[in-house]
Amino acid sequence: MRLFVVLLVSAILSVKSYASETKWHDHDGMLQTRVVVTSMSDDAGKKLLAWEAKLAPGWKTYWRSPGEAGLPVKISSGGEQIEVLYPFPERFELFGLETYGYGKQVIMPFYVDAQSAEVPVKVDFMVCKDICVPFNIDYMVDTSGADDSIHDIRVSSWMDKVPARAGDDGAGLEVLSAKLVGKMGHQKVIVDATGSGNLTNADVLAEIGTVAHFGKPKKRMLPDGKTVRFVLSAQTGNKKIDLKGKQVRLSFTNGRGASIERFIDL
Repeated sequence: MRLFVVLLVSAILSVKSYASETKWHDHDGMLQTRVVVTSMSDDAGKKLLAWEAKLAPGWKTYWRSPGEAGLPVKISSGGEQIEVLYPFPERFELFGLETYGYGKQVIMPFYVDAQSAEVPVKVDFMVCKDICVPFNIDYMVDTSGADDSIHDIRVSSWMDKVPARAGDDGAGLEVLSAKLVGKMGHQKVIVDATGSGNLTNADVLAEIGTVAHFGKPKKRMLPDGKTVRFVLSAQTGNKKIDLKGKQVRLSFTNGRGASIERFIDL
């Protein structure tokens, strides 16, 4: 009788798990991916899903601004592009180029307007190691079992890694200023930021659409002991593009798990 109960409970858990996730898909041994469903939704009633990837040793996939190499992870449904909530990435070097992305494992949350129980999700992405390989895959996601998803806690923990668009992310984080200096073709963005606690491992990533790439910033603490200054050199390739008046998207982290995102006009 006890064995029967155990088997029955296992069967029920299996059904619930399957209803809140797609099957794992293997991509030529480089990584495995799936889409998971949560019981959470936004104020508009859109369901929170997440793309999950487990990468084989050495393989990387990419942030929305991959740097000097790679392609970002893009997600769509029914032909419509979906906003991906990218966790703060890590820096790594590939073929001597600086890139931004994720190794080992990543969960990327996103919201969908689920008009029916089954939602089509398409993900385009690239992975790199000794070579770079692009992939695209279509998932059919069953959202009918999302009322009591086993993935809520895991996805929530990755949501916490997405830079906060409002507030200080509980760590007093603040971008105090961002200004542009230098002549066209040799411009730099100087960012002053602060936060509570130690900022030794603080970092900032800058984006200006696709017109400029910024490498690893130089940084130093200012005399007040609370403000860290970053100096980012703009790289615009062979084109001399004036960044004056453009909007920079800054992702600032204290290096200890908290991060914020801000848009500032230069």
